[in-house]
Amino acid sequence: MTSVGMEELAEMVVQLESAARKLAPTPERDELLRDVARFRVQLTAILSERKAKGK
Repeated sequence: MTSVGMEELAEMVVQLESAARKLAPTPERDELLRDVARFRVQLTAILSERKAKGK
């Protein structure tokens, strides 16, 4: 995936988290927010790695 595609994916993660926060507070919503947070961490690591390599 290109850097532009990865950055677009990062923007989608922000939108997904925002939408999840609007859901009623339930264990499922909390699980979704944790999943989004884990994905964000992984995506941030990939983006940082790519920037360090100069891609």
